[in-house]
Amino acid sequence: MAPSFSGVWNISTQYQYRTGWPIDANLGAKGFFAGGSANAGTSNVVDVITIESTGANATDFGNLTATRTKGFATSNNTRGLITGGEGGISSAASIDYIELASAGNASDFGDLANHASFREDGCAFAGNVRAIFAGGNDNTGGGGVGKDYIDFVTIQTLGNAIDFGNLTDGLNANAGFASSTRGISSGGYNDAGSSSNIIQYVTIATTGNATDFGDLTAARYATTGCASATRGLTAGGVDGGSNNIIDYITIASIGNATDFGDLTKASYYNTACSNATKGLLTAGTNNSTQAVEFVTLATTSNSADFGDLSVARVFAEGFSDSTPSSALEAGFPPAAMGLFGGGLGDGSPRYLPTITYINIASTGDTILFGDLSVGRDYISSGGFASTTRGCFAGGYNGSQTNIIDFVAFSTKGKATDFGNLTTDPYGGAAGSNSTRGINAGGNATSGATNIIDYVTIASAGNATDFGDLLGAKQYLTTVQSSTRLVIGGGFQSNVIQYVTIASTGNATDFGDLTQARGNLSGASSSTRGVFGGGNSSGTVNTIDYITIASTGNATDFGDLTVTKEFAPAVSSGTRAVFGSKENSNVMDYVTIASTGNAQDFGDMLPYHVNGGSVSNSHGGIA
Repeated sequence: MAPSFSGVWNISTQYQYRTGWPIDANLGAKGFFAGGSANAGTSNVVDVITIESTGANATDFGNLTATRTKGFATSNNTRGLITGGEGGISSAASIDYIELASAGNASDFGDLANHASFREDGCAFAGNVRAIFAGGNDNTGGGGVGKDYIDFVTIQTLGNAIDFGNLTDGLNANAGFASSTRGISSGGYNDAGSSSNIIQYVTIATTGNATDFGDLTAARYATTGCASATRGLTAGGVDGGSNNIIDYITIASIGNATDFGDLTKASYYNTACSNATKGLLTAGTNNSTQAVEFVTLATTSNSADFGDLSVARVFAEGFSDSTPSSALEAGFPPAAMGLFGGGLGDGSPRYLPTITYINIASTGDTILFGDLSVGRDYISSGGFASTTRGCFAGGYNGSQTNIIDFVAFSTKGKATDFGNLTTDPYGGAAGSNSTRGINAGGNATSGATNIIDYVTIASAGNATDFGDLLGAKQYLTTVQSSTRLVIGGGFQSNVIQYVTIASTGNATDFGDLTQARGNLSGASSSTRGVFGGGNSSGTVNTIDYITIASTGNATDFGDLTVTKEFAPAVSSGTRAVFGSKENSNVMDYVTIASTGNAQDFGDMLPYHVNGGSVSNSHGGIA
């Protein structure tokens, strides 16, 4: 007979009766069910349930800002977002959010980007930085006609959604789920007025239109979806009649869905959420009860009874604080981090807001970090940063801008306004030591400029005049030590010049590059700077180097793996990484203290061509 669960146990007794320990319903992964239609009408209730605790019923978490049904919702591991629908909401474009760590009512987040009189019945999915809202019906083009809208927000900030791109066709009543890199829309009611079997995907870190993935086992709409880190499920739905189908796909691949098992009853407008191992599904329209079912995501099997909601309702929305796509990557933040921000997109939006990151000490592909405050390209090459804060300056988003915004390397999310440059240049160059950031040259409204500005990185505020370059220049770059900023190249120029960061004053001649070129990239250790790529009557793969503390002409270092220009670069004390060029996502790296040709680092998505870059471990940080 097992003892009571009290007192002090010795180790052998604890091991013997380990399976009998009671589960604290307040611990573990939580699933949330929000809004919907209850017996008394449209609901504003948010329920919470512990996903690991089979047999546990949901409890009240709080309330939405108003009643809402046929909305769509998603979350990262700290915040849940609920939007769209109909009911008591003053605007069906409004987005609510809740903080998942503690019970409480929802607050206003902002508004969707795409809507008419209302927007309902779309799908949503998220990584740990972005929430994406896809499809829906906004009562334009006739009742029930699906839309191809996709928009997104940065989850940890507040503000209105931004256009992301378009679905392959207009859809509403579609299901959504995601891995950490890829978001899926599954099934739905299409703009031709029929059920769809289409599965399509977007890459969360980029912006752009969806791509065909494959087909469901049967066309249907009013489905629901959930996912593990690798596998996504589409459950229920209707096409002439409700069904009990559960399909699954492997998210990282492409191809048609495979049968997973069956729901306990045929139903549609189900609601789902999941953690890494278990998916929870509510009963749906044909079973307007409180019932919640579950499946084990790594297997194939029929669903089984789990517990009950606090209130019987349909048309609700589900999300979780433990969906694998929402969790931070292992090892974040890395000690040597490089960020790439903005650039010129090949779709919508034209001027990219995206910030991605790499661990400079390893190799691998870029990972989504967050978004700039304003999407733009031609951000000053090099950026300025301390060990804790990185700043992106200037750029172009249809016109020149003097924006400076900043991020904390330790926290993913959206950049914050820092202040303004004294002019509005694009195609300038920036660099820093650990305390002072400098921006030089660029193409202002009045034309190419020789102006050098500076800021104190730790304190936000507008830039101050530092001095002048040797001449007006644009499309140049920088390398730095803790005392000296060296500025190289520019349009049709081989000039290298420098300033002493701690003082103010005009630039001094340093020497010459091995060839005149602009659109090049710079990276450095505390002693040596390397200049890579650029355009010298054509794109080149040249890498030069200098010793920063001396003066003199640059020396040949080696070659990049491909020719490239406008490729942002980052560095640690030992390694330089050069980003990709347009239509090629190849990143290169070199060991700064040696010489030789570059090696492949990984892939950059999006390309960040003409974008900015910052590092928390560059050569200017002593």
